[in-house]
Order: sequence, then structure tokens, then C-alpha cells
Amino acid sequence: MIQAKLVQSGRFELEEVAKPQVRANEVLIRVKNAGICGTDTHSFHGKHPFISTPIVPGHEFSGVIVEIGQEVPQEMFSIDQKVTVEPSLVCGKCYNCQIGRYNICDHLIVLGCQTDGAFKEFISVPWQKVVPLDDFMSFEDAAMLEPLAVGIHAVEIGKVNRGDHVLVIGSGVIGLLLAQAAEVRGAIVTIVDISEERLSKAIDLGFKNVINSSKEDILTSINRISKNGMNTIFECVGHPSTIIQSIEIARKGSRVVIVGVVNEDVMLPVNLIQDRELELLGDLMYTKKDFDKAKNLVAEGKVKLKDLRTKTFDLKDVQSAFEFIEQYKDTTFKVLLRV
Repeated sequence: MIQAKLVQSGRFELEEVAKPQVRANEVLIRVKNAGICGTDTHSFHGKHPFISTPIVPGHEFSGVIVEIGQEVPQEMFSIDQKVTVEPSLVCGKCYNCQIGRYNICDHLIVLGCQTDGAFKEFISVPWQKVVPLDDFMSFEDAAMLEPLAVGIHAVEIGKVNRGDHVLVIGSGVIGLLLAQAAEVRGAIVTIVDISEERLSKAIDLGFKNVINSSKEDILTSINRISKNGMNTIFECVGHPSTIIQSIEIARKGSRVVIVGVVNEDVMLPVNLIQDRELELLGDLMYTKKDFDKAKNLVAEGKVKLKDLRTKTFDLKDVQSAFEFIEQYKDTTFKVLLRV
């Protein structure tokens, strides 16, 4: 089979390797689509704090089952079944695994990050991580359930309730999926960015409250939208300046959720966190219930995924796909690989 390995910063190589052997507790999946996300582009540029090369990326993907291990519950899966995968491999024994927060397992390994992922024709994964899908769902939508689950989990972490005002800083794919999940929850969403192109996409998705913080005073704009400020602020950029900004503009007694991946130390205004009784929360990834919620939202037509897909490349053109993303940063949202 063919796989695309990131052999060093900025360079992929296509490799011919043997198809994976299926262990007794695994299923073998023929990959159909794999998404490229911010985590992948960070690692492509050698800037992800927890990913090193060489690695086969790919943690957002869909496919069909082609082989089932002997110890897998046979009633749960079938050959040619459409699936996606929750890509977190966990120990099941540490404290957080025991209390159901296995997404922050002490020994967490993520497919495509700490072990080889789905930028290849076949991948074998533990059956417990396989998410069966209805036939109506496209492989493209299925490959985007993972980033949607990220947004759904962030909304849970942020304790968003109906009628809350929430601010999403960063209108990339994660920010816009998170914003949709918050809106489904009944929140009033405001989106901030410095890119007119990205804010235009937010408007296309139906969001009326958008702020270009390079042209408008962000606090003045927030006060125009909500006289009581924001209940929750989601930082979806992962840059020191926007993390500090999130704290500086936070209303007393509100919360700030850091969703973006940060690859450097940040000098936080701790005096504001203390004085305003702010809740500063980290958000990593999802659990199974977030994937299930993502499936349901897509089935019910409550989120728009197709509008966020920019372009699809063949797996063999993976280098060109990443270069395309770099060249057209402001106008590119989700890029998929067709495997």
C-alpha cells in the first residue's frame, strides 16, 4: 500500500509498505478521505510541541471496514461498513481514564501525532475506537466529524447554555465548527478575526455578529452586541497575543477556553485572572459522546460542513496540498486528501 510520510519539516515522501496486519482486537479500514487540520500544518512546519518527524499524519478520516479481528464483537461491525475513528489511543488504567476523561489520559497517543495515522490506504485500529456511520453520510462529511467533535467538546468545557453570549476568536475551521455547535446549544455567537476573507465565510454560514479586530475596537464592538459582555470566550488561534487579549477583554466572572494549540510560553496577566475571578480552561479533545453528538448534528442538518470544504487532493499530491494551504491561508478552510 501507499502511505505519505512527513520525513522532515516541510517534506513528504510517498512510501510503498506492507498492508497492516490485523490484531485480534482490531479492524482494518480502507481509508477513503483524510482531512488536513491545523495540527497537521503545525507539524508540517515543525512547530507542533508534541509531534516530531518522521510521522504519517492523519487523525481526521473516514473509510470502510475490510477485515475484522477474531476478538472483535462480530455483531457490531460488518465488511464494507462505513466508519470514522476516534483517534485517541488510551491506557484505560490511569485516574482520568477511570473517571471517563480518557481524552486526557496520562499515556495518550493520538493517531497521526504520536503514532502513524491515516495518510495511507489502509489503517488498523482497536475496535473500541471505530465509530459506525449511516450509509447516507458522505465520506467527506464523515472525515469532518473529528473537528466537529473538537468544537462540541469545547462548548461542553465552556459550560455554554441557552441565551449565553459567547465570543469565538479565530474563524478557521475549528472556530467556525465550534461556533455552529454553540449556536445549536442556543448561544448568541460573535466571531472575531483579522481576516476579511475568513469573516466573510462566517457571514456565509449565517453568523451576523462578526468583528474585524484589526479595524474595530473589540471591546466597543462587544459592548454594542451585549451590554453584559461575554459569558465565555473561546480562543481558537493558539497565539500568545490572542490568549492575552482573551483575558484582557473577559467580563468579570466569565470564562476563557483555550482551544488553539500554543507552541510557546505565554506571559499571562494573572492579576486580571485573579481580580476578575476568571475561569481559565484548557481544551484538548473529545470523548465518544462528542462524536455521537457530531453524528447527530450532521444527520439532523444542524451544521454546515460542505461550506467549509475548500479543495480535495489525491493522496499522491499531499505535498502540493500542504503547499496550497500555505499559499492561500486566508481563503483556505478544510482541505481533504482522497485516498
